[in-house]
Amino acid sequence: MKTKTALRFAGGYGLSVAISGVVSLAVIPAIIVAAGADAWATIAVAQAVAGFGIVFAVFGWGVIGPTEIAARAPGERGEYFFDSLLSRTWLCIFVVPIAIVIAVVIIGHDALLAALTVASGVLVALGAGWFYVGEASPIRFLLLDTLPRTAGTVLGAGALIVTGDAVAFAGLQLAGVVIAAVLSSWDILARYRGWRFTLSPVKAVRNLAGQASPVAMSATSSLYVNVPIVLIDLFLPQATAVYALAERIVRLALYSTRPVVQVAQGWVPNPDPRTQAARARRVTLIGIGLGVLGGLAYGIAGPWIGEVLSGGALSIPTALAVPMAVNLAAILVSQLTGFACLTAYGLTRVLATSTIVGAVVGTALMYPLMIWLGAPGVAWGLAIAESCVLAVQLVSLAPRIRRAEPVGS
Repeated sequence: MKTKTALRFAGGYGLSVAISGVVSLAVIPAIIVAAGADAWATIAVAQAVAGFGIVFAVFGWGVIGPTEIAARAPGERGEYFFDSLLSRTWLCIFVVPIAIVIAVVIIGHDALLAALTVASGVLVALGAGWFYVGEASPIRFLLLDTLPRTAGTVLGAGALIVTGDAVAFAGLQLAGVVIAAVLSSWDILARYRGWRFTLSPVKAVRNLAGQASPVAMSATSSLYVNVPIVLIDLFLPQATAVYALAERIVRLALYSTRPVVQVAQGWVPNPDPRTQAARARRVTLIGIGLGVLGGLAYGIAGPWIGEVLSGGALSIPTALAVPMAVNLAAILVSQLTGFACLTAYGLTRVLATSTIVGAVVGTALMYPLMIWLGAPGVAWGLAIAESCVLAVQLVSLAPRIRRAEPVGS
């Protein structure tokens, strides 16, 4: 990827990330202050359930879709997208009700708020952001995917502040998600022909063939990422709101670094093995630097950020901030070593293995550590799991980037 192209892509996609990040950050105090900590906890748990459900609703297109679109001729893109939309629509028809029931049972109250939150989280699967990434259209990504969803969230936050009703927030947020899916799908299908309309569930199922691997990997990763908040809500409900706030700050920090990962994914691969090794080494060092800085920043400023975002209503204790800092540091490194470096070497099996190792370790540790340490114990289970993910990746990557050749342009 040429430097100018990389900067244009990162700038366009980075603008989408910046807008979404700022809005997500501003919404947190709006919910906690206007609707209360209980409503915030309900939304957080419902979003965790949706985070697992969307894996099955999007069924791997978010992972392999960009590469497939980039590799296909323009005449084939419309059919590929429509086939995916058909399958994702049928999957949502089944996944959304099941996810809603699970969320309502876990939360035990605020059924309408939970249902709307789950629906908006899962129906993001109908969006076309991955397609725009594949065809390198960051402006369309911004205008047709990011802005409609963000507008729904902003209008919802405004309604929440005026009425104090979190249901209004969730409903308008859901409307933004649906509008974004409709606009982006219309744009793509109007520009790319060669597709034939059908509602056939048989064809929808056939389209899923060959995508079990990315779904399994995403489901495994989503399991140990989203289980902690559910575990907290079931056994330590009094700590749900604080844990959700601490976790959300981690996710926002990770979201802000997506443009770096996108650029690295296009920069590391190179036909010259020595150049690729040098680039992978540089990206790994950048990842380690980001991890150290991000972890230190969270460990030191996390409690203060939590108080600011919650309007002083919630306080993140140091005992919780420290494992969350370790968790953030490990992910900041592994998202670059994994998605940029391992994939450049075709080591997708290592990437999947690292995810499975993290899931096994996290699942095994979270409950006993919760019994011993409370909410910080769950965070430590997650931090250790993410550290294991990183360790597996570094062990496999190290032999390929050890030699010190000069970096290519």
